[in-house]
Amino acid sequence: MNKEPKYLVDYFVYKKKFHWFLIPTIVFFYRDDVFFETGITTPAIGFSFRWLIFFAGIQIQRNAYYKG
Repeated sequence: MNKEPKYLVDYFVYKKKFHWFLIPTIVFFYRDDVFFETGITTPAIGFSFRWLIFFAGIQIQRNAYYKG
């Protein structure tokens, strides 16, 4: 039985003092080569919301160690 998850999910919330978004902005992204660890890259997709100094989002990345 494989105990590794197929995808890893990361939630984040930041307050950035020097990066301001005056217009509420929604950002979607997909990349084939997001850094996983020690030089390994895997595909990832994400979504974030940015407004003034508030920055929150989610990133879902394929686990390089999943054997399925």
